[in-house]
Amino acid sequence: MSRAWTVFRREWAAYFASPLAFVLIGVFVLVQAALFFYIGYPIGPVPLPGLWDGGQANLLTLFTWLPLSLALIIPALTMGAWAEERRAGTEELLLTYPLRPWEWVLGKFLASWAVVMLLVVMVTVPLAITVANLGDLDWSTVWVGLVGAAGLVAAYTALALCGSALTHEQLVAFLLSTLLLGSLWLLRMLVAYAPASLAGFLEQASPQAHFLDTAARGVLVAADAIYFLLWMGAGLVWNTLLLERRRLQ
Repeated sequence: MSRAWTVFRREWAAYFASPLAFVLIGVFVLVQAALFFYIGYPIGPVPLPGLWDGGQANLLTLFTWLPLSLALIIPALTMGAWAEERRAGTEELLLTYPLRPWEWVLGKFLASWAVVMLLVVMVTVPLAITVANLGDLDWSTVWVGLVGAAGLVAAYTALALCGSALTHEQLVAFLLSTLLLGSLWLLRMLVAYAPASLAGFLEQASPQAHFLDTAARGVLVAADAIYFLLWMGAGLVWNTLLLERRRLQ
C-alpha cells in the first residue's frame, strides 16, 4: 500500500504541473455556478429551476447536474493517465519498476479521485455558504450529498481510467470514457421508452437512481454504496488486467 501511496503523490503532482487541471477546475466551478443560479436543470420530465427563479434553500439543482457534468469532466482529467504514458513510451519503463500493476492502478485512481473531489468540494461549499446566507439551508443534506458524490466520483473515475488504458491517444481516451459514462447517465432517460420487463433493470443500473433519489436529498442507503463499489471494483480490476496483459507481452 505504501508503494501505491508513492504513485498517488507522483500523479497528484503531475496533475498540477500543467495548466490543464487549473483550467478545468476554473471552467467546472464557473459553469456549475451559472447552472445553479440562473439556468437550473431543464432536462427530464421534472425540470428544476435555478436558485433565483426557484428561491429554495437547497443544493438539489447542483447535485442533479453532477452525474452529467462529471461524465464530461472526469474523462477530460483522466484521459492522459495511461494514454500519455503509452504515447511517450514511459509505460514500459513504469512496468519495470518493483511495483505490481494493481499498485500503479490504485495510485493513479486515488490521485484522480482526489482531484475530482477537490473540484466537487470547491463548487459545493461556496454555493452552500451562499445559500445558507440567503435562507435556511439544511447542512446535513450538503454533507450527505458530498458523501454520495464521493461514491459517484469513485465509480466514474475507475471506469474512465479504463478508457485511458485502452489507447495511446488522449482524444480517443476522452471519447471512449465519455461514451461509457454518458451511456450510464442515459440509462434513466431510456426507462420511459423501455418495456416493463427491462425498465426496472435500467433504473437500478443508472447512477442517478443511486445518487439523485437518495444522497442528493440527504439520505444514505447501503445499496447505493454497494452499487458504486461494484462499478469502482469492476473498473479497477479491468484496468489492472489491461496493464497486466501489456506487462506480459
